[in-house]
Amino acid sequence: MPEPSNNKATLGCGTLILIALIVVIFGNRGNEEVRTELQNLTQRIEQLETKIDKQTERIVELTPTDSKLQTLIPET
Repeated sequence: MPEPSNNKATLGCGTLILIALIVVIFGNRGNEEVRTELQNLTQRIEQLETKIDKQTERIVELTPTDSKLQTLIPET
């Protein structure tokens, strides 16, 4: 009488390649959407950095003796 096997499944190389192909094909379905959103966010960050740079330049131009700035400084 033959001994019973362990009932373990073994996958051959071809089966593993087929599984990998299925994962690659169906796993990338949302990548383009994520890539587009990432590009949009990058553009928004660049716009914000430009605005921050302009504001920083304007702040540097103002001095404490500037009348506009004097109105913003509280008296002590």
